[in-house]
Amino acid sequence: MAAPAPAPVPAYRKLTRMHRTLGAMSQLWLGPDHLLHVQSTGYTESYRRFYLRDIQCMLVVHTGRRTYLAITLAAIALIIVAFMTQMGAGVVGFSILAAIFLPLFLWNHWLGPGCRVVVVTAVQQENVASLCRLPKTRRVLGEVRTLIEAAQADLVADPATAVAAPAAAAGTTPSIPPPLPPPLPTP
Repeated sequence: MAAPAPAPVPAYRKLTRMHRTLGAMSQLWLGPDHLLHVQSTGYTESYRRFYLRDIQCMLVVHTGRRTYLAITLAAIALIIVAFMTQMGAGVVGFSILAAIFLPLFLWNHWLGPGCRVVVVTAVQQENVASLCRLPKTRRVLGEVRTLIEAAQADLVADPATAVAAPAAAAGTTPSIPPPLPPPLPTP
């Protein structure tokens, strides 16, 4: 009797759950040598592949997502309280309102501060919508960072030393200004 075949190793591993926004969904997957960003509208899907060796940086920009959502929830709750007060609602009505909005406030706070992540390569910049809360972003970037460093280990360690070596042989020091970072994409 032959031994059972080992289970196949999946080609992709999910890094983030499906993040839903108004009219779109986004998810991030890890392949053997690249990140795969999947965006879907329900009718179409687009795939962006970022090879680990080509990623120049992953920008993390803090946003006021948690604050804006808390202010919106508070405004809705206050409007409902105003209507309930005019209608003469009792303790039961206010308890129901608290039972609805308090878990939403706590969930928003528990998810952590908001952020926006932009993956920058030599030829493109992509906003990764599925990384929208800082704790999740730190977890994913901590995992991906070691893989990026391993993939780029054979690259030149410091570009300044690569430029300075020929200049030192020629006896002059180059005056090359540092490159400007590319502009962020507009959401």
